[in-house]
Amino acid sequence: MLLAVACSAIASGQPPLRDTSVKSPGTARIRGRVTDASGRPLGYAEIRAGNGGGEAATGLTDREGRFDLADLPAGTYTVSAVKPTYLRAAWGEERSGGPGRRIPLADGQTVTNIDIRLSRGGVITGKVVDEFGDPIVDARVVPMRYAFVQGTRRLMPGGPGAATNDIGEYRIYGLAPGQYYVSATLRAFTAIGSTTMDHVTHAPMFYPGTGNAAEAQRVTIAPGQTIAAINLTLTPVPTSRISGTVFGTDGGPAGGGGVMLSPKSPSAGIDPRQASIGADGGFTISGVTPGDYMLRGTNPAKHESGLIEVIVAGGDVTGVQLVTAKPSTVRGRIAFAPSSTSIDSPKPTTIALGALREWMLGQPVRDAARIKDDGTFEISLASGHVQLRAGTPDNSGGESPPWRLSRVLYDGADLGDSGLDVAPNATIENVVVELTNATVELTGRVTDSDGRNVRDCFVIVFAQDADRWTVETRYLGVTQPRNDDRYRLQLLPGDYYAVAMTEVPAGAWTDRDFLLLAREHATRVSITGDGAQSLDLVASAAPVF
Repeated sequence: MLLAVACSAIASGQPPLRDTSVKSPGTARIRGRVTDASGRPLGYAEIRAGNGGGEAATGLTDREGRFDLADLPAGTYTVSAVKPTYLRAAWGEERSGGPGRRIPLADGQTVTNIDIRLSRGGVITGKVVDEFGDPIVDARVVPMRYAFVQGTRRLMPGGPGAATNDIGEYRIYGLAPGQYYVSATLRAFTAIGSTTMDHVTHAPMFYPGTGNAAEAQRVTIAPGQTIAAINLTLTPVPTSRISGTVFGTDGGPAGGGGVMLSPKSPSAGIDPRQASIGADGGFTISGVTPGDYMLRGTNPAKHESGLIEVIVAGGDVTGVQLVTAKPSTVRGRIAFAPSSTSIDSPKPTTIALGALREWMLGQPVRDAARIKDDGTFEISLASGHVQLRAGTPDNSGGESPPWRLSRVLYDGADLGDSGLDVAPNATIENVVVELTNATVELTGRVTDSDGRNVRDCFVIVFAQDADRWTVETRYLGVTQPRNDDRYRLQLLPGDYYAVAMTEVPAGAWTDRDFLLLAREHATRVSITGDGAQSLDLVASAAPVF
């Protein structure tokens, strides 16, 4: 009976579906309608109203696309809508994916006509065939875009991929506007440990027909646009076998466990391959196409692992020797500088502390610390160059600055910027990770050349000393203006560049080449411990590189 009543309410179009579980009830409300680009109402679109301090309310549109968000506390809101196959849109946004306009609400006020139009995501279609023109079934086709990962610019999957059907056709949908590279790969379903595989396979390919990402052609997608006939031909290439022996820390064959072969770059479009390690330590991986790879061997029973680079240039690679090692260890303690507020330092066990390394397929990027109540910690990790990073989340709503990394002290030096070299089977003792909340707030407004406030931008503040442009550096702050048109950043004292830029790719500020270009448009600012500082900025376009 309840189902019948619910269906009757939906069919009548009255009243609009809305959320009734608002955590902070108020007396204001926002009403509006969601349609597609042609004006057709969109039912069951999800509506979200945010007030800058987290999501305030959510709801669904009815069959006529209407929504009614009630019981809202007074404040300033932005309203956005999402629906499968459509691009997220905010009311009043100036570009796709922009933050949208603010809606001030007083107690008891009802704001109407908050109408939002959703555009369908972009679509790429095409066909994948072999060298004879015959369709290739179940090839994986992926749209790829350049992204910034751990401080480097890499070609990464930029949306949901698709598999070809029985006639070799694929359809990728829901793409955000932008430029894409289309990659096709024939999946390999060889069982783990199998050595029986043809010596020829089809190489991964970028549109319009190259195995080199640098020679690929970009496909530009606009909202709702369908680009057809992005066809690819996969050509056969000889494959190779990689074989060798895995040795343990005792020098003998590491029987048991397995090896995994991963491309050094995700743009290679190749799935990782695996094989078991035999009792004599031997392994064989077949069907490997030319490329640069990382080979990782693990022996879970002995808690050992090893990693080496393997280059395949067309012939078999034999006699590979991979030596595993037990994890190295970094030990130390967490220390807190005197608090700059009346709030005491947090418990050490609440600190997020870990060792970071350069991103690479086949190895973890972050190894988390095990922290005791007395502040002593231990990090178990593979050898290599790492940086220790620590801090607490900024969830105080601005009432108290978050605790953040101040220094990493080891052997009388601060290694917070330079990092730590960890040797195989090493134990590094007496590392002190010091945190502080003695930061300075930098705040201001961002305007365009005509003096109008700009919210759809990123404010990036980074060290003038280029030696501090490291991964997750202590001397970097990134934010966007809030609902009051002001940006706010908590920074360690020091000398900085500050710049406001529009349409900056996420994470670009971790790339040294980007920062080199960004500083040409930046303002110098010295942050001191004398209270909050104000700096207004004029927005500029992001550099192209």
